[in-house]
Amino acid sequence: MYQAFTEDEWNTLLQAPMQAVMAVCLADRVDPVTFLQELKAGVMIVTEELGRSDLAGELTSALVSDMAKLDAADALAGEQLQLKKQFELLGLIQTFKKSSEGRDYVISHMQKVAAILDAKVTGVQATELKEWLMSVATKVAEAQKEGGVMGIGASRISEKEHDGLRKMAVALGLSR
Repeated sequence: MYQAFTEDEWNTLLQAPMQAVMAVCLADRVDPVTFLQELKAGVMIVTEELGRSDLAGELTSALVSDMAKLDAADALAGEQLQLKKQFELLGLIQTFKKSSEGRDYVISHMQKVAAILDAKVTGVQATELKEWLMSVATKVAEAQKEGGVMGIGASRISEKEHDGLRKMAVALGLSR
């Protein structure tokens, strides 16, 4: 855990990447197969991020390192760990009556993340982590083409995903 944060604050930051995945997954009303494909891609993208060594900033690197340590400490690995994360995220999503409740939950979480970062670290460190979270969310949004007919006319990021990304950026204190 990074020294500047309490355990609760650090846990809030540790949850933020999966919250970003949830925001994108709940942005559009899509068929169940597309939804699950996007959720799976999102979990995979977060896992791939844990293997990066080129992240900007000490804080982002520390957060990613702690996330990787949590994965390493889990009894499951590989595809089994991926499935566990997918089911955990689905479990959280199922607690909301409407997808808008889930989107509101994510925005609230990102506002907490911004408040914690703005109070505890330098502006540069805060911006690096916020930008990384936005890059994760954007990668998830780009992972699954949506709209169109049989892929024709589909877009990488739908209008609703663009809107969700913009709201997430505003919640993080990044103007977009």
